[in-house]
Amino acid sequence: MMRLDDREWKPCRLSSLGKVESGRDIYALERVDGDIPYITSGSQNNGIGYFVDNKNDTYDKGYIAFNRNGAVGLAFYHPYWSVMGNDCRKLHLSEANENIYVGLFVATAISMQSKSFSYSRKLGTGRANKLQIMLPFTDAGEPDYQFMEDYIRELMAEKKKQYQGYVKQRIAELCDDHDYQQVDWKSMIDSHEWEPFQIDTIFNILPGKRLVAADSSPGDRPFIGALDNSNGVARFVSDKNESLDKNVLGVNYNGNGMVIGFYHPYECIFSDDVKRFHLKDREDDQFVLLFMKTAILMQKHKFGYLYKFNADRMAHTSIMLPVISTGKPDYDFMESFGRKMMLQKYQQYLGYIDTTT
Repeated sequence: MMRLDDREWKPCRLSSLGKVESGRDIYALERVDGDIPYITSGSQNNGIGYFVDNKNDTYDKGYIAFNRNGAVGLAFYHPYWSVMGNDCRKLHLSEANENIYVGLFVATAISMQSKSFSYSRKLGTGRANKLQIMLPFTDAGEPDYQFMEDYIRELMAEKKKQYQGYVKQRIAELCDDHDYQQVDWKSMIDSHEWEPFQIDTIFNILPGKRLVAADSSPGDRPFIGALDNSNGVARFVSDKNESLDKNVLGVNYNGNGMVIGFYHPYECIFSDDVKRFHLKDREDDQFVLLFMKTAILMQKHKFGYLYKFNADRMAHTSIMLPVISTGKPDYDFMESFGRKMMLQKYQQYLGYIDTTT
């Protein structure tokens, strides 16, 4: 593996690498749902806040976008056509334009400087032009773009190899006979009768416990909050309380992730904005809980800031489930459906990564 300390590193002004340009907002009332990534000042999802059908003069690809506001200083590389809001600035590399490997390397170098900025010290165009980042240099005193490309290529190849091994192992665990036939999901769903069930007849619903950030200690244990991303993990702590659980479905009844649930196979603790769901009539199973997560999510449109998914409404909300001839939930079907869905997704991931460079 190539080593970062094999090269001399020097500070380099961002303005010497290319022109820093501003974004332009597409406000909420103007946005039309579509397939074009709209880059905002987030810290997740490669900076993509929305997918729109709008275009403006920021429509571009092959650039580094970094946050002026919000998660100030974080940078992401965008090889795809996209538009960018005014809380971001972008940079096209003059000497390595649209080189994804160099772009990823430089984006990481920019992000390393994010600790220098904050809500009260934003990274606008003026500061961005003066910003110095650390880069490897050649003996001739120029940024070593070839080293940057080779390093990221090797790193990505190693990560790809690790992931291929993991996916192949998971496929073997999910499918003993290696029969990877495409599933007709509609026919599979239509083959069953479906009936409504109140959530509290299916689950034992247990509370989380409030833990404010100032009272928590850093560690390795996931702390689950009412989020709509990152599998609900708000931060990692060393704290332990009576909400400690695992192999459980966490469902949000407040916040941005209201009604959204995530499956947690690992040991974790839960915010008081999240309820813990355990099956009443069957041992908790990953695929059944994932199936239930989707069934619960289908009810999200009923709830909002002024009509929260509180404990009482949660318990008495009905969800649609497949049933057996006796009218009871068909847990075996749910398990089989979830397993097949997971298997197909792993096949898709493996097929995609096998075709990428």
